[in-house]
This record gives sequence, C-alpha cells and structure tokens, in this order.
Amino acid sequence: MLGAARPVGAALIALALLVGCASEPPPPITTIGELGAAYLDAGGECAELVEQYRASDDEPAIARCGADTELILAADADQALAIATQRQLQEQTVLVSGRWVIRDARLATIQQAMGGQIVTLAAADGPANMADAIAFADDGVVAADPVPAGGEPEPRAPAGDVRDVLVVIDAQCEYCDRLLQAGGVLLTELADSGQARVAYLPVALGDSIESGYASTLGANALACVADQAPDAYRAFQTALLAHLQQHPFEAGEVAALAAEHDAQVAPCIESAQFAWWVRQATVRAIDEPLQGVEPLRGVPTVIVDGVTFAGDVGDAAALEAFIADPTQPAQP
Repeated sequence: MLGAARPVGAALIALALLVGCASEPPPPITTIGELGAAYLDAGGECAELVEQYRASDDEPAIARCGADTELILAADADQALAIATQRQLQEQTVLVSGRWVIRDARLATIQQAMGGQIVTLAAADGPANMADAIAFADDGVVAADPVPAGGEPEPRAPAGDVRDVLVVIDAQCEYCDRLLQAGGVLLTELADSGQARVAYLPVALGDSIESGYASTLGANALACVADQAPDAYRAFQTALLAHLQQHPFEAGEVAALAAEHDAQVAPCIESAQFAWWVRQATVRAIDEPLQGVEPLRGVPTVIVDGVTFAGDVGDAAALEAFIADPTQPAQP
C-alpha cells in the first residue's frame, strides 16, 4: 500500500491550499491517544472521540466524533499524505502533518497550535472540449466551452442524422480497458467516417490508495489532454487504461505516456488541475440521466441514441451491430 502512496503525495501538495504553519513544531505524536489530547488542547471541541477497529497494526489508527471530526494516525508520512489525498478528492478539507491527519470544523484554530498544512480541493473551471464528455465527429473534435466552477455544462446539440454514441469509462476499470481494446478502433472509425458522433465521459468511481487514486487522477489526465491536445485524446485514453491495469497512477509516468501521444501536459497532470471538475462530472453522471435515459449505474456504459448496450463489452462485433441498430437485442 505504501508503495502506491508515495507518488500521490506530489498531487496532494499541488492541490493544497496552504494556510500557514505554527512557528514552533510540536513534539512528535506517536499514538492516537496523544493525537486526541493534542487536538483538544489545540481548541478542538469534539470530546467524544471513539477509536475505530482496525484489523492490523499496518492500518492507520482512526478516532471519530460525530460525522465531521476525524483524527488519523498513519504508519508513516507517506501513508498520511495518501490518506489526506483521499479525503481531499472526496471534497473534505483536512489538516496534515507528519503521520497525522485531522478533519474538523476548526482547522484554522487547531493549526495555530499544532502546525501542519490545511489542504482542500478548490473549485476550478473544467477543461475545454469536455462538457462533460469529449465528442468526435467526421470533422474531428466537437468544440465545447469549459464547465465553469460551480456551473453546469452547456447542453450538446443533437447529433443530427448519425448515431449518437456515449461511452462512460473509469480509468481504473478493467472492463473499460477491455472495451477500448476491443472496440476502440471501431469507435474511432465510426466517428471519423461520419457514421456516428462518439463521446467519451471519464468518471471516478474506483479510487483507492493502492491504485494511486487512478480513477480521479487518471480522469484528470484525460481532461488535461482534452483541454490542450484533443486530437491525441483517443489514442492516449486507450494507452492510459492499458497502463493503469498494470501500474498504480504515477504522475511522471502518465505525463510521459501523454507526451508519447503528442500531448505535452505534464504540469496539468502533476497539479491535478481538473480534479474538481472530475468530481463534479462524476456526481452529475450519477445524479442526472445520461442521454435522457437514466443516471450512471456502473462502468463501462455505452449508450446509443438513448439505448444502453447490454452485450459483452469485449465483443467488437456485438458492439458494432448494436450501434448499427440499437433497437435490436444484444446477441448472446
């Protein structure tokens, strides 16, 4: 677990909102009891802290009080950074220092006594060409304005007299990789030949410390390419999903992979520039009907003219037949 945690530390620092540090560092905290005492001494007001069960000493020690206060003592600083990144990507604001992480309503006050960095996921505009999906037609990328921070994507114009295909993927998803390996070339050919408008929506459903938060940070990498090098998007998407089935997310490796596909987007990937958008786009996909059908139930999902593909995502022939006539049931 800690081997995968190390790469995402850079992402956390890049996303961090630094609010200041105490002038003198306090003594090291080595037990969850010491962390609880330090929290209360620093102005924390939730005194009914309850330590949570953990199956082994390798797991972080966690004490909670109500829904809004959480104290975490990790095995080491790498694990603490990984946990803070996880909370951050869940839109929770936390205070992190050394081995410990605190989530509480009074972080600014607590920080004055305990030091550390307050980190949060700040609202930001989304990528160009991705509102929320990036679409391709016979003349290339369908231009779309970025989704404003706190705003909604502009409705996409109808596809006209061609098939309207929406592909929803998670960069960490094994079956999404199978879909692109089997049907990626088909989807590209259908769009480029003018037989369909094909849109891709990356969402984040499968984040974990072990994967280096590959769902969110992988979707962010896709957004970076859509924003700055959209012509490279499809080839990079296929390569990225294949890569993430074998490796945890590591920003430098993914940036190099993007560069291999003519997308020079390292700063965007390393800073997780579109992590806020990923979170909001995922929530929209879960909460709102896709193509007017139903909210997202899982990945991969392929919808054609309002009909959801129910066949084998690894069967390119079945996918091709469905896109040709989505009214016909999938063949076993």
